[in-house]
Amino acid sequence: MRHMRSHRLISPAAALLVAAFALFLGACAPTATPPAEARVAVMNGPAQSALSGSAEAVQAELEKQPDRGFSLVSAFTMRFLESHNDLFHSRAAGSAARIARSEGADLAVMVGAPVLERTVTLSADEASRRVDVAVALEAQVVDAATDAVVQTLRTRTQQGSRVEANDLPLPEPAEDPTVVALMQTAAPELSFSLLAELPYLIKQLLIGSTGG
Repeated sequence: MRHMRSHRLISPAAALLVAAFALFLGACAPTATPPAEARVAVMNGPAQSALSGSAEAVQAELEKQPDRGFSLVSAFTMRFLESHNDLFHSRAAGSAARIARSEGADLAVMVGAPVLERTVTLSADEASRRVDVAVALEAQVVDAATDAVVQTLRTRTQQGSRVEANDLPLPEPAEDPTVVALMQTAAPELSFSLLAELPYLIKQLLIGSTGG
């Protein structure tokens, strides 16, 4: 005699109850916490080679990349802090690291102009002058935890010139239109280098800090 195997059908109401219970369990299950995003503080420095506006120009370029892999301390905050700290010579890296730590940043980036040259040539009657300018930007990346400079990046030297009347004093570098134009040309190049290097440095530092 052949026995028929019976199949119990689940009612629609029971199926809905099972699905709701599964969703509830899924909501209660622990989720992986995403790693904290690294934070970077960009400032003008070291002070003896700083060119006002350089850090702002580089940060503006970095901020155009939403998937850069790190966040930035606000430029407004950095302008205040860099003007109230000693960023000269051998004290620059330590001060930059301290500023970064105060803002919860993992790295400090000092942006300076190691090459900033202006050569003035007067016309025969001294009524006009030719101003030849050379500018290169440099970023020194400082580990906020150790005060150590862990990377130095430099742009190509940008060159330009202008001819103008000689009846006014030569402007300060930060107000010199040719200097500013060349700095703004170099800023994207430096930011591109930082976008390539900072994620690698951040990864190395995080691995080192966790002993991996």
